Amino acid sequence: MNILQDIQVALQSSDEEVRRRAIQDLRGRPLQDTCMLFFSAMGDESWRVRKEAVEIFVSSEPGKNMVVELLELLRNEDNAGLRNSAAEAVSRIGEPAADALINLVTDADADVRKLVLDIMGSINSLDFVPALLSALRDDDVNVAASAAEHLGNLGDASTVPELIKAIVSNEDDMFRFIALAAIGKLAVPAPVPDEIRQLAGKDLLRKAVYECLGSIADESAVSLLLEGLGTHQKSSRKAAVMALFRIYSRSGAESRLVMESALKCLKGSNLVSTLVEIFDPGDPVLGEALVALLDVIGDNRCIEILLQAFGNERLSGAAIRALRNLGPAGVEALISRFSAADAASRSAICMLIGECAYQNGGVILHDALCDQSAIVRRAAAEAVGKLGLADCIPGIVRLLDESDQEVRNTAVASLKSLALIDWNSVQAVANQLGDSGRPEQRCSAAALFAALGDGDRLSLLVKDEEAMVRQAAVFSIGKLRLASADGILMIALADEEPDVRIAAAEALAEVGDAGGVMALTHALNDEDAWVQCAVLKSLARIYPGGTLDAVQSVFPRADGFLLITCLKLLEELDCDMAMELVEQSLDNSDEEVVNLALSIIGRRSHDRIVPYAGRLLAHQNREVRMACARTVSLLPASQAGTLLVQALEHETNDLVRLQLQELLKGLT
Repeated sequence: MNILQDIQVALQSSDEEVRRRAIQDLRGRPLQDTCMLFFSAMGDESWRVRKEAVEIFVSSEPGKNMVVELLELLRNEDNAGLRNSAAEAVSRIGEPAADALINLVTDADADVRKLVLDIMGSINSLDFVPALLSALRDDDVNVAASAAEHLGNLGDASTVPELIKAIVSNEDDMFRFIALAAIGKLAVPAPVPDEIRQLAGKDLLRKAVYECLGSIADESAVSLLLEGLGTHQKSSRKAAVMALFRIYSRSGAESRLVMESALKCLKGSNLVSTLVEIFDPGDPVLGEALVALLDVIGDNRCIEILLQAFGNERLSGAAIRALRNLGPAGVEALISRFSAADAASRSAICMLIGECAYQNGGVILHDALCDQSAIVRRAAAEAVGKLGLADCIPGIVRLLDESDQEVRNTAVASLKSLALIDWNSVQAVANQLGDSGRPEQRCSAAALFAALGDGDRLSLLVKDEEAMVRQAAVFSIGKLRLASADGILMIALADEEPDVRIAAAEALAEVGDAGGVMALTHALNDEDAWVQCAVLKSLARIYPGGTLDAVQSVFPRADGFLLITCLKLLEELDCDMAMELVEQSLDNSDEEVVNLALSIIGRRSHDRIVPYAGRLLAHQNREVRMACARTVSLLPASQAGTLLVQALEHETNDLVRLQLQELLKGLT
């Protein structure tokens, strides 16, 4: 029995892995001898076997005659896996299969024609444009719709007139829906074609027409889209809003003026209420469009919507602009709702008063500092700081006794802002906190002394009995950048608490005085790895030229996060020694370290992976194998292909195999 007979027998095995390995044995053999075995395997019940058959068949570079035989598998009505495998194989072959595909566009079987068009779409070649245009007139609506869809994806704007003609002649709603979407991808902004404008009168197509207009129309579509805002279909109203926003966003100054004039006419009309009704906090894309349009309209009835929008991180900036444009009357309207609003809305109103710099909101903020809700008190404190309301300092000071740390932190931040306006009052508060018996209040004092520029009081807190206070004081000295405090910071580098030593290292980097280099270099021997990390980063900032020496001093005994910090610093160095150290990390037992080293080699010098590739592609950890494969794929195609094919032959994990196959596909 010859080898092909052995393979044929193996392909009948009940063991999936035996069948898959049998396909691998076909690699390199003449396709004219093996094609039927490949075709049989492409219909296997196992996804893994089918994928293997496609992979090896395509890598064998089949000729045109073999492609024709492959396409005949599309006629098999009993085995969907076989049809899909054949389609995938032809797609992978790509443009060399073009002639054979084009010949089947007029095939008698509509299902075959549809599959052929879908394969053309996956290959995505402009050579298929004539065939796809011809298929627009196909008697089978699914075939015609597929042609329209793929024309849209190809991006050839010259096909738009033919798509419009097809929309006119083909009255099937599904076809028109897909063709409209295709035109929306292709056309450049211009006056709306009458053929498309007329379709807006059909309920089923209205939404699709508006979406299309959002892509292809200029300001001439505004009147039609404004009509859409009043349609009974909510989805169509949303589509009209999105289209108006898209047209407005891409228009020039003159076109925007035309649109703004039309939109401002809606102020006071019932359509504003309609716009308010369709606002959905869970749909930020629609929310962005609505806020922009409501900003132009300028109707106070939209205040509630803008208030909700402000609570969304994506929409808050646009909401602020819209509220500012409403002027004092808009903010006053919000303030009038304050007492009846829920806590979230009261908080938002306080924040908006601060963001809009509305000085007349001071009364509300003063009361809000005593609100029953912590989020409202916090928002009020933040707004007081932004507005510089020094008369609210007593109310802010009361918040320093809060149990909620976020409220306390915001109160401190507000007082730091107010120090620029009423230095004496804030100094008095800071002194009181600095003498407090509560460590958390002395921490707050450290932040205030930094804002006040009081280095003497900070220096005293560096010697505090509580580590958290010492840490806060050291951190504040760094923010103040007091060069005169170098000696204090160097002493703090020897503090008994690691967190204080970390703060000291970071503060020395903030100060930036080269005099701290010697102390930091000595601190590289710290017993705490996190301190060593902070010291390394600070040394790299103060004395970049000494980074390599610093890393080399800790590298032999580094592991975990310290080693990761070393690698990140080494990547920034442009020298062979740095990359040699990165290579040494490829033998580390920590997969996270190995993955980082691989990514650095891939970014900086991917040819260095060659000596390690075979071993790492067989690493016990799949993430390492995948990371190595990505780095190997950056090598010259022939070299990368050999290594990846070898890895694929021995790989058993489906996820890794899929990546290897995709990387090999990319090489071809």
